[in-house]
Amino acid sequence: MAGGFASDTAAFLDADTRVVPHRALEHLSSLSAASLQALASAAAAELIGNSCSGNTYTEQQISVDNEALAAMSAIVVTLARDGGVRTPVDQRQQLYTLGVEDEDLQMKLIPVLASVVPSVERVLQNTSFDFAHVVDVNWRLDYVLRSSSAGSVHEPLYFVQLKLQSPHTNDPGLQTVAFLCSVEELRSLVYRVQEAANEVEKLTTGNPSQLRTST
Repeated sequence: MAGGFASDTAAFLDADTRVVPHRALEHLSSLSAASLQALASAAAAELIGNSCSGNTYTEQQISVDNEALAAMSAIVVTLARDGGVRTPVDQRQQLYTLGVEDEDLQMKLIPVLASVVPSVERVLQNTSFDFAHVVDVNWRLDYVLRSSSAGSVHEPLYFVQLKLQSPHTNDPGLQTVAFLCSVEELRSLVYRVQEAANEVEKLTTGNPSQLRTST
């Protein structure tokens, strides 16, 4: 959970300059130190998958200042992801790089971030993708006249077989996944794989898609 939300939160940063949008910084500057602390706690709770924790930043405040919450989340996850920044001078430089140029806001944020970033950093360090790797693909195209489940078919269908290698070194065996799909379904699958590959390429070049919301 943390890995996906961290990526989406980082995408809130301006796509070109990689800084927090100015309007969001104005929201943060208008908040008191106590409100910033509560906001950072809410952001950290969301990042580590504990959004039901007893933070004091009320639901009404968050609904009014969604942009401030997104900005704080982007700041928290960026500092946690970079890691190792502990001195006030380094922290101020890091905030400045994110677009936080207001010294008063920097001074208010430093103790706030010190209280929440370590917990997020620990979660991110333990977050990894553990998916099997596709090492071989076999396929054949048949013209199917009739199916026991669908009845009369009369269309070409692909029989696809994937060989998967476990990411665990203590499991050298291969797993086989087989499925049947129509030409249109295979075209859709190829499109989705290409779309995912493009997203990975954008992430590696530091230009992810804009923040997405799910219902």
